[in-house]
Amino acid sequence: MFQVFIQNCRMAFEELRTNKLRTFLSLLGVTIGVFCIISVLTVFDSLQNNIQISMQSLGSNVLYIGKFPWIPEESGEYPMWKYKARPVCNYAEMMAIHKYVNSASYATISYSDESENIKFGSNETKGVGIFAVTYDFNKLQSIDINDGRYFSLSEMQGAQSNGIVIGANVADELFGNSISPIGKYIDIFSRSFQIIGVMKKQGKTMTGFNFDGGAIISYNYLSSFRKIDNNIGSGFTDPVIMVKARKGFALEEMKYEIKSVLRASRKLRPSEADNFSFNQLDSIQKSISSIFVNFNIFGWIIGFFSLVVGSFGIANIMFVSVKERTRFIGVKKAIGARKFTILSEFLIESVILCMMGGLIGILFVMILSKILSGPLGFPVELSMNNFLLGLGISVAVGIIAGYIPAKRAANLDPVVAIRS
Repeated sequence: MFQVFIQNCRMAFEELRTNKLRTFLSLLGVTIGVFCIISVLTVFDSLQNNIQISMQSLGSNVLYIGKFPWIPEESGEYPMWKYKARPVCNYAEMMAIHKYVNSASYATISYSDESENIKFGSNETKGVGIFAVTYDFNKLQSIDINDGRYFSLSEMQGAQSNGIVIGANVADELFGNSISPIGKYIDIFSRSFQIIGVMKKQGKTMTGFNFDGGAIISYNYLSSFRKIDNNIGSGFTDPVIMVKARKGFALEEMKYEIKSVLRASRKLRPSEADNFSFNQLDSIQKSISSIFVNFNIFGWIIGFFSLVVGSFGIANIMFVSVKERTRFIGVKKAIGARKFTILSEFLIESVILCMMGGLIGILFVMILSKILSGPLGFPVELSMNNFLLGLGISVAVGIIAGYIPAKRAANLDPVVAIRS
């Protein structure tokens, strides 16, 4: 049996080598089909993995509380003006949560200004994101210091600390590679800030923090000369309170406690709706997962039609191959070849043809992965599961497309076949 299989494989390769143009044209449909399916799966699997890694680093047990929900709280259009009219979260509410919510381990507030200019001497970088935060901020967001240090507790709690930690891109633009930023003074908000640290380059986080092109300062220091309320940013300002659940406590339990504290702080009646929103990374993941499903379906549809076209092409080529070798089939059957031997010969040829097309399609996916890894900002890698899926699809198409021609060849009458 094994010898018959090896012999059939050799004959299949010889036949494919002899008819190069026909083989190439037959491969196209399967190659395109496998490429469409596996490329879509590879890109979105890689994106999902990147999101999961980001979520693990940020923590899935963190609540983000602010005016604007990430996803509309009700069905229909996003009621921007309704959310815009809500009061902003403030430092006193963050402290109340820290004091009264037993299920919370850390609480911090962050106010961001995305359009400030930073000056150092004659150098200036524009559109820098300034993040005014309290002490526990680095417990809830992944911040790695490349040079210098982070804020101390006294620096964050006091209203006189003008320290600043800048992002990697900001440091490069202002100082280049020849000057150390640590200890230097830069101008923001018409005030002087001393650089105490430089962050490592890390890219934009899942929650929208772009630390590479930003800088971190003390929330209390900013509050000493700027009032953070609804008048900033035409009402679109949205200081966010971030709260991390204590180990052993569920996120929903903490959410219930925080809700009670905030409603009491804002003196809301029982009949009044909440004028704040709870956001969490799980909601983003669910939303993205639904998008992934739609894109995957789209990729499968394109791939399916390409495979259908490819399978018809391969079936047609196999019928031609059977017709060309009819006399040879008759001779083989006349000297004792069984139906199964003839059937397997053409079926193996069809499967090998499809597998070659599938492997070429997978090769294109690997090339595309290398090309996309740079622009997308995360590694795009072909997983073993997707590789095996591509091969499995190729084998299935080969069997389906080659079975009827192979069956016709196996059922040929040897006498009629020899005379043809």
